[in-house]
Amino acid sequence: MNVVIRASIAGNGTLSRRIVAGGAFAFALSASSGAFAACTGTGSLVGLGAQVLPFSAGGAAVNSLVSAINATNTVFLTQSTAFVSAPPNPAPGQEGGGVWVRGIGGELNTKNTTTTSNVSVGGVTNPGQIDCNNSSQLNFAGMQIGADAARLNWNGWNVHLGTTIGYLGARSRDTSSAGPENPMGGTFQNSLQVPFVGVYAAATRGGFFVDGQVRLDYYQNALNDPIVSGIFNQKLDARGLSFAGNFGYHHQLPNNWFIEPSAGIIVSRVQVDPLNITGTLVLPSAGGISLPGTLRVDDMYSTLGRWSLRAGTSFVSNNIAWQPFGTASIYHEFQGRANASFTGYFPIPGFDIAGNVSTTSIGTYGQFGLGIAAQVLNTGWLGYLRADYRTGSNIEGYSLNGGLRYQFSPDQIAGAPMFTKAVKAPVMAGPYNWTGLYIGASAGVLNGRNDWSFPGLGTRTNPRYAGFAGGGQIGYDWQIGTWVVGLEGSLMGSNARGARSCPNALFYTCENEMNWLGTATAKLGYTIWNRSLVYLRGGAAFGNTRIVTNCNTGPDRGYIDYSIPAVIAQPGCGANSSKTAAGWTVGLGTEFALTRSWTVRAESNYFDLGTERYSLAQGGGIPPLQIDTHNNGFISTIGLNYRFPIEPVMAARY
Repeated sequence: MNVVIRASIAGNGTLSRRIVAGGAFAFALSASSGAFAACTGTGSLVGLGAQVLPFSAGGAAVNSLVSAINATNTVFLTQSTAFVSAPPNPAPGQEGGGVWVRGIGGELNTKNTTTTSNVSVGGVTNPGQIDCNNSSQLNFAGMQIGADAARLNWNGWNVHLGTTIGYLGARSRDTSSAGPENPMGGTFQNSLQVPFVGVYAAATRGGFFVDGQVRLDYYQNALNDPIVSGIFNQKLDARGLSFAGNFGYHHQLPNNWFIEPSAGIIVSRVQVDPLNITGTLVLPSAGGISLPGTLRVDDMYSTLGRWSLRAGTSFVSNNIAWQPFGTASIYHEFQGRANASFTGYFPIPGFDIAGNVSTTSIGTYGQFGLGIAAQVLNTGWLGYLRADYRTGSNIEGYSLNGGLRYQFSPDQIAGAPMFTKAVKAPVMAGPYNWTGLYIGASAGVLNGRNDWSFPGLGTRTNPRYAGFAGGGQIGYDWQIGTWVVGLEGSLMGSNARGARSCPNALFYTCENEMNWLGTATAKLGYTIWNRSLVYLRGGAAFGNTRIVTNCNTGPDRGYIDYSIPAVIAQPGCGANSSKTAAGWTVGLGTEFALTRSWTVRAESNYFDLGTERYSLAQGGGIPPLQIDTHNNGFISTIGLNYRFPIEPVMAARY
């Protein structure tokens, strides 16, 4: 990326004063103690430190991620990781399954202490540290979908295996109190989306239940703090892997009352990309003195334990079984601080600044809830609604959570009776037949990576992207014995996006978006348990990708180079190009027949759209920037198909 000098700043009094003010930090690290805003400290960092170091944005960013991780790990959690059920008194080895959806919305307020220490200037470590009390507010809403197949009354156990996808959207803002050094209080904001995909297993026997879930989370952040840190809607990506496990016992009491103790644990790790912070010292119009720099967040670990007690009663009214209940839980975070490091780039050679930032965890808190569950008798429909309140020394919030499940019942698979020449005999359902045309809708998560290379420069970057995907499919299957072959076409729209720092120049972010993905594939499947189908599919894939080079300097579209001194204009700010490419795909899926006409499926497909060359206009007579990108990833979906009926497959006993 080429740059051009826009204007000389020699003799500019305003900019000269900003150099002096920034330089005062490097040469005046002599204060013994002091306080500013919600921060206190000792040593030579107090005073100008909080205004100059990039840790103010770093601490707020880490705090925002801590809140988002806690919300993602816990807001969908009731007493288990999935919404499963089974019909009463199933036959030995009976097939089961269902599809479910639940939604969530609420607010989470967290507090923590951010400590800046081991600050060095020009390689010389300065004594002291700064402790700042941060607070943030996270408003969130989301949805989770799951589908599972089950083997019921299997030596007394009901065992479910399923897939889940979901999406959490949130807005976080720094609500730290105002003070002499920050009269406007907290200024940092984060808008984020967290698509996730996972698998789960659950088992019940009598009143005992146990379940586990493994999940991949994709944190897509858009950071904004133009006043203090010079951050203008800058993208930051993170990826998480989590495991959740729960167990409990439903104990029935007289007069339809019950108690249900349970416990669980959630273990997660989140990897965060480096964040380049522009700062305000180098922005011509900002008037601030915060330094540009790079924040590197260590892997963030969470080990969250839960102990709960649920109690309630049951009654039947108007063919609906009702179960009002109350819950009380204690959560404890066993992991300690989240850690990061920063490097601040000072305009005077030899005075670059480095240091460490650490943020405390949420600790221990309580959660209390009221809810009601209901089931329409003699059908497969059941649901619940609950409200929860969280409170602790470092956390407070509320949420509303509701879910709906459709559970397969064996009698729903039988077709109409047929007439025979013999004496009337009992009718029984024959094997499910997968032959026929189907059409359906799917929702899921699209994630992948776009490997960028810059010809002639020898540099690379690889922004990862993720987002929600939704669309439909149409196909035709032929069943041959226990084998099924078919053809299918699908088309999914998506808001998947991702970003990473560009390698060729300061203050650029390389971004990509995946707008839609389509497939045309063949299918080969095998039927198990009569109504369950496992299949492979592969074929052609095609999709639309957009790439963007965004300037981190916001409306200035340039920065001050104090070594010249001059304002350097940034070409290609917001330059973008989109292309539709073709490639290949292969995947694995399962499908379960809920009724004769309706089936639910879950699948995950890998796709590779090959390498494409993009040309981004730079303007100002500068040649276009050439970028080669290779796009590949996964799309994981849960779908509902309507299968057009064929003649009934029935049998009769004579």
